[in-house]
Amino acid sequence: MSLNRFFHPLPKVFLTLLAAVFYSLVAAADDAALTSFVQRLGGTTTLEADFVQTVQDQQGQVLQQTEGRLAIANPGKLRWETRPPYEQLVVSDGKVVWVYDQDLEQVTIRNLEMRVQDTPALLLGGRQADVASNFEVSQFQQDGLRVFHLIPHDKSQLFESLEFAYQADQLVSMTIADATGQVTDIQLSNVARNQPLDGMAFVFDVPEGVDVIDARAGF
Repeated sequence: MSLNRFFHPLPKVFLTLLAAVFYSLVAAADDAALTSFVQRLGGTTTLEADFVQTVQDQQGQVLQQTEGRLAIANPGKLRWETRPPYEQLVVSDGKVVWVYDQDLEQVTIRNLEMRVQDTPALLLGGRQADVASNFEVSQFQQDGLRVFHLIPHDKSQLFESLEFAYQADQLVSMTIADATGQVTDIQLSNVARNQPLDGMAFVFDVPEGVDVIDARAGF
């Protein structure tokens, strides 16, 4: 599961006569990309969709492919459920995260780190105010989609870049490139945006008989 792993800066131009013009154009483009991306995030209060997640290595070889369903709501609420053969359920109520591995009959509970540097999925749950301080944002068009390319300012992060592809205001895919060279692509379908969600979707009741690992601070 790749939510916590959730591409490279353009080379600098050193030609003295063009430097001033070049950097003014880049700044304007980055400001426009940041504004456009933040507007899309701010305009999404809830999101529910089916997904197909594909993990590839540096050579493009598929390492794993999983299918599932996700739901996201402001602020920081998340439900991520994968189907067999890789069954796993991740639930967050905005404060606590439950990770339920059904095959292992084990639940891990931990505090939600409300930092987009650690959990990029929080960007989709209303943490758009953190974008400018944590990421360099650019945008481009590809196959009729508007793609926002995010590079973290902190180069020590586990991921090197994020991409969010939109068709108009609808998020259709996310791509995560991590520090090991792996690329995780998440394609969304049957997307329901800004629709009411059952609040119980973001609450997890620990099943009887499973092992519990409580990793929360203070526990």
